[in-house]
Amino acid sequence: MKTLFLLFTILCCIVPTTRAASEADSALICLDRVLSQQDVYRKTKDERIDRLKQLLHRPGITASQAFALNRRLGNEYQLFVSDSAMNYFDRSLALARKLHRTDWVDETQLSRVAVFSVSGMYKEALETLHEVDRSALPDSLLAAWYDCGRQLYSFLAVYSHNQSYTAVYDSLHRQYRDSLIALLPPASPEYRLYKAEQLFASHQYPQARNELSALLRQQPETSNVYARAAFSLAQIYNVEGNRAAYEKYLALSALSDIKASVKENAALQQLAMSLYRQGDIDRAYRYSKYSLEDAIFCNARLRTVEVSNMLPVIDAAYKRQTETQRRQLIFFLVLVSILSAFLIIAVVRIYKQMKRLSATQHNLRQANHIKEEYIGHFLSLCSVYMEKLDHFRRTVHRKVMSGQTEELLKLTKSPQQADGEQKEFYANFDSAFLHLYPDFVARFNELLQPDERFVPKPGELLNTELRIFAFIRLGIDDSSKIANFLHYSVNTIYTYRNKVKNKALNREKFEEEVLKIGSID
Repeated sequence: MKTLFLLFTILCCIVPTTRAASEADSALICLDRVLSQQDVYRKTKDERIDRLKQLLHRPGITASQAFALNRRLGNEYQLFVSDSAMNYFDRSLALARKLHRTDWVDETQLSRVAVFSVSGMYKEALETLHEVDRSALPDSLLAAWYDCGRQLYSFLAVYSHNQSYTAVYDSLHRQYRDSLIALLPPASPEYRLYKAEQLFASHQYPQARNELSALLRQQPETSNVYARAAFSLAQIYNVEGNRAAYEKYLALSALSDIKASVKENAALQQLAMSLYRQGDIDRAYRYSKYSLEDAIFCNARLRTVEVSNMLPVIDAAYKRQTETQRRQLIFFLVLVSILSAFLIIAVVRIYKQMKRLSATQHNLRQANHIKEEYIGHFLSLCSVYMEKLDHFRRTVHRKVMSGQTEELLKLTKSPQQADGEQKEFYANFDSAFLHLYPDFVARFNELLQPDERFVPKPGELLNTELRIFAFIRLGIDDSSKIANFLHYSVNTIYTYRNKVKNKALNREKFEEEVLKIGSID
């Protein structure tokens, strides 16, 4: 029972982790796709800005309308191109002063503070913020004033490298945020966002996480509140040590910023650093480059400094990885080249073997044909001699029955029939042998000295010497057997053999070479 409980506990821990890792991978894949399409979202942003510019240049536009359009253009550019945003806010400020609208002046000045903060012009941001009389501000602008202070001191806390100043700026940032929370309606998305950040700062992670998760479900993906809520949620998971969830929500925050064409962002650079630590160098390098390009495009100096500090580390790792991959590529190219060489050698060898096999098959077919021819001639001779023997038997029987014994005696004593049979045997043997080995005479003469070569007489195919070595070629090496076939004495056969050997180019290997005539290799 205890074992089952332990297994159940382990599974409960593993399944959420695996699911979070899978969701993080899906978010990264989606982020890769959206990054490749960021020009589409930027085009949408540019078209919206162009429409406002066209409205601004309409003839007969009033100063109030021009102020409103310049304000809208400044807001569009604020997190997109800070220099352009400042340009349009400056125009708005001039129009507000011209119209003697103090509330418009204060509103525009607060917008300029936000742009100064993004641009890293903290001195100018502080001066402008304190120029705005907080006590004289209408209630509608108090939240904006505290939000400017919150944002400015948040940047200063991150930018400062002095721990004592960092603590001071962080304390001021929290004071402005808490004052902002007190002013915002509790149901507003901004209130819930800053309230969650407050809970996070006081280490109330579950409450902060629940609030931010609910906020994400209720906000459109392209809203700034969505991006900031996802970023804050990522920080909570980072503190809790949930790396997969941390990367997932950073990716969601980056996705929101890209789709909204927000160039002032921190999610992508943090995600790049996290991926670098996890060993995903390719993505880390690409994300850090995108982040730097966005920061430079927006003129967001703090983000530029942050990315510039981490980019060399990631770039060095990327170069090391690239060099390693290059060496591996060279190794595999060499390996493939060697394998290709072996493959070519193998193909050549196989080709040669195939040719040899083809030649062997041809020779086997030829040998089979020779065998068939040989058997055919043998059977033909047997048939002829059986017929002759039968004819001789009938003749003897007939003469015996008719009492012609004297004629029968003369017939058996006469050498003419035996000579005729012998000549016929020679003719049949020569014809059959040369049919099997048509180039025997020419090949045999090549083994002899030029002036000792044999030329058969007209009307004969083989002479006695050639006939003796024809038997040797057929494998009948015994001189006594050859003598029986040819009706010569054994000494005569020995004499002929030695005589021919003496005419050979190589006497020792002469008969061995004869055996090779017409042979199948």
